[in-house]
Amino acid sequence: MVLDFSQGKLIVTEFEVQVRLNIASIVLQASAEDIGLRRQPPMLIADGGGVRWSLVLDSNTQLRAIQAVLGMDAE
Repeated sequence: MVLDFSQGKLIVTEFEVQVRLNIASIVLQASAEDIGLRRQPPMLIADGGGVRWSLVLDSNTQLRAIQAVLGMDAE
């Protein structure tokens, strides 16, 4: 699934998440098993295997779409 958001694009599969930021063509990538989700504020959090980054999403709609693909609940 590809989601447009204010800072670029989110590419989410059941195996990995990629964040393609408009700034300087930056790409953040993490395995789905290293991803966590937060409800307030809606956030995508990567933490594991030497990877650590987070991204505030534009809306709860985006959070629910990511939840559906990854099959996980948000904290």
